Amino acid sequence: MTETTTTARSSTAEGFPDAIGFGFAELLVLLNLRRGPGAEASAKALRLEGELDDAPLLSAGASSLVARGAATVEPGGELSVDGPVAAVTSALAEATKRVQINLLTADSVDNVLSVESPAYRILLQPRAYLSWFAMAQRPDSTPAEVNFFIVRKHLEENPSGGATIRLLVDGAGQQLLVKRSGQGWAVGYGIIDGPAEPIREIDGLTDSQVLDHIRSIRQD
Repeated sequence: MTETTTTARSSTAEGFPDAIGFGFAELLVLLNLRRGPGAEASAKALRLEGELDDAPLLSAGASSLVARGAATVEPGGELSVDGPVAAVTSALAEATKRVQINLLTADSVDNVLSVESPAYRILLQPRAYLSWFAMAQRPDSTPAEVNFFIVRKHLEENPSGGATIRLLVDGAGQQLLVKRSGQGWAVGYGIIDGPAEPIREIDGLTDSQVLDHIRSIRQD
């Protein structure tokens, strides 16, 4: 793939759609548009770091982006993106915080990745056939509030389920577990990749108290 450029425009001015779908090969191309430590950390969070230099996948992803009008080939051969696609690219490349939310039921686990950069904040959610959907976070809410909203909505629909929140950064050894407890909330802290141990729950919490725990695990 030739050297690439990205043109970022304001997501507010462009009008960010409700969701943009990307195949995993397309995401590999976007990550390579602004290749660097930030993009590589985002690739790891997306579990795509092993394919970042896969030439056939990059070629397929570039062709797919161009075919559906999500990227343009410039006269010099560089691949260019703008509007919401450029915003997603910028968020992935310049993210200063990546937070993984696991939404749990008795027989399933769904994931949401909160990617936050100085200019853009997006949510990424995996879907069928190795695809991902990207959504802009609400500009009138803090990232912690957005994370709590996702957990709350999941538990409204699955009151016997739970959720975990973890900051994807080296040295972050804990994740926060959240579930309903009567009319309130219960949280606990679990060790990531550690031996399974009983988790001490803190129950009877209000919305505000749960939000404080979410801010804490996010290191806000």
